[in-house]
Amino acid sequence: MESINSAQRNIMGTRLEMSKLCSFLGKDPWVLSANAAFDNCFDPSVTVIITLYNYSEYIQECLDSVCATIKDRLPGGFDVLVIDDCSTDKSASLVEEYIHQVDTPICLVKKIYNTGLADARNCGLKMARAPFVFILDADNWIYPNCLEILYQGINESGCAAVYGIINCFCNKTGKGVGLNSFYEWDVRELLSGPYIDAMAMFKKDILLKVGGYSTELMLVAWSGWEDYDLWLNLAQSGYSAKLVPRIVSSYRVHPTSMINTTNIYTDILVQYFQKKFVKLIEQYQDLDTVFGMPRSIEISTENCAMVQLREAKALIEAMETSKFWKLRSRWFQVKKWVGITKS
Repeated sequence: MESINSAQRNIMGTRLEMSKLCSFLGKDPWVLSANAAFDNCFDPSVTVIITLYNYSEYIQECLDSVCATIKDRLPGGFDVLVIDDCSTDKSASLVEEYIHQVDTPICLVKKIYNTGLADARNCGLKMARAPFVFILDADNWIYPNCLEILYQGINESGCAAVYGIINCFCNKTGKGVGLNSFYEWDVRELLSGPYIDAMAMFKKDILLKVGGYSTELMLVAWSGWEDYDLWLNLAQSGYSAKLVPRIVSSYRVHPTSMINTTNIYTDILVQYFQKKFVKLIEQYQDLDTVFGMPRSIEISTENCAMVQLREAKALIEAMETSKFWKLRSRWFQVKKWVGITKS
């Protein structure tokens, strides 16, 4: 599993570079498919960004929930961007069929390269036409009053983001398994460990100002900490968020949901966060727990070294066997030729 993940990360890194090259050369690394309602929605208040990858069995329920949104108090209404990260199942085709059967403004963004969750969300941020964005994964869904409640909250609070309480339910039984994102915004608690989900409404310009979602985390370890990284980044940049104490959405708990994903690279990620968010750490010297780990326990250098050694071995295997790695070499040659990198 470790070798596979390492090879995948290096391949993903190559795809990110290829995507950047497309943008540098003036060609968008995606194909758009919008319905008439989207083309005629000129000034929406909120853009819902739905990230999609191989969730054909869930995407319709997600879209149904968004289309049921009450929009009486959303000036200009809302629109939807579905960012398909090169799904290998029928997810994209299902969305393409769906959008022409509804009058909700929806645009399907079919990415040319599979570059991961963080980059998919960043694509949505760059393309969003509204001043506020709501982040939603394709296996979850929202209540009809979700956008109105959060829109009112973000305007009244003046914060960079607002979030509501999330109802978590078991995908197999349909029964509730608890709540998420129900604590007030508190930087001390945030530094201690993650407690706010991705499903939230943000001021788009502020997210773009802080750099959006961090794609480099995928190269440090793997996906799963993008949301936590973003909340920490907002806090360190001096921004705040606010809880709207209403249940506004539902989180589907199943084997491939983020909440069930374990990560063997936690030590490396914590080390990375200790450097990236050092200003926050310095502000709260008295915390016993930082990034979900006891502050008194030093990160094992030996453990990190062993992980890095396995990574190096997997990298060599990827270089020897991966077509994408060969493509990577060609890509660096192209970068040098067009002047993006130094000799």
